[in-house]
Amino acid sequence: MDKKKIKGIGLWTVIVLGILILISVVFSIFKGAKRFKENVYNVTAVKLVKQKVPHILSYQSIIEGDPQIKVYSQVPGKFVKNAVLEGDTINREGIIAYIDRDMVGFKYELAPVKSPISGIVTKLYFMDRGDSVNPQIPVAEVANDENIKVVINVGQGDLLKIKKGQKAVISYTTDSAVMMEGEVVSVPPVIDKDIMAGTIVVKAVNKARTMKIGVSANVDIILEEGESYIVPERAILLAEDYSFVFLNKNGVAKQVKVNQGFKYKNSVEINGEFSDGDEVVVDGNFKIYDGAKIKVDLININ
Repeated sequence: MDKKKIKGIGLWTVIVLGILILISVVFSIFKGAKRFKENVYNVTAVKLVKQKVPHILSYQSIIEGDPQIKVYSQVPGKFVKNAVLEGDTINREGIIAYIDRDMVGFKYELAPVKSPISGIVTKLYFMDRGDSVNPQIPVAEVANDENIKVVINVGQGDLLKIKKGQKAVISYTTDSAVMMEGEVVSVPPVIDKDIMAGTIVVKAVNKARTMKIGVSANVDIILEEGESYIVPERAILLAEDYSFVFLNKNGVAKQVKVNQGFKYKNSVEINGEFSDGDEVVVDGNFKIYDGAKIKVDLININ
């Protein structure tokens, strides 16, 4: 056999082997991809049922006494001493501090600074004897702790939903078990055009002194009660410019865009293309994708 024939046979052998290797690689990739797509993911889901839930707007603020006022000296002079400590209870006309009127050529008795209301002393502004005092500088702050209020700055969108007389729940931010019911008593008639917001006031009776003045509080304003679909917040995933959930469609995950509504505890109201009985994935949703095969374990969130 001449050299040309041997060379030709060798070339064809290489080509055939190359084709076989390529087919094998492609088949392996296809088989692997098919096996990947056929993975079944274990997830948990909730079944959608419309239920009555309160529509709530939530804020944070600081608890104040009602009223809570700054107390001023009626005369100028030098600070002598405080007659109370911060946190002390004081009656109306009780003495908070003493001022030396300090006028050359005259001798006066020490001028008392009296509280105009009953309550607790929340702040003393002077401690050092001899400091200058005048009627424009507060000497102390006193709060009536039998009634409380929270003052909240609210954006224009929420202001349009809030009305005087709506119920509210005030609770400690650090302990939601400490709570009491209150009421919206003040809503601005106009919105501040410079900041597109306004200030509302919520008040509550605190006869048992359950709430302490100066503590940070959550304030939930109850707008109304409506029928909605709600899901745990963890069911909702975020894309670049929209939110979505996964539905179980006969063992296959389907991505569905969602509009979020009011939040209630650890759940959120959802609006979108949903029907009673739809199963929304709440756990395991981070590892699946649109079209993934899923095995669903239904849980109850009520």
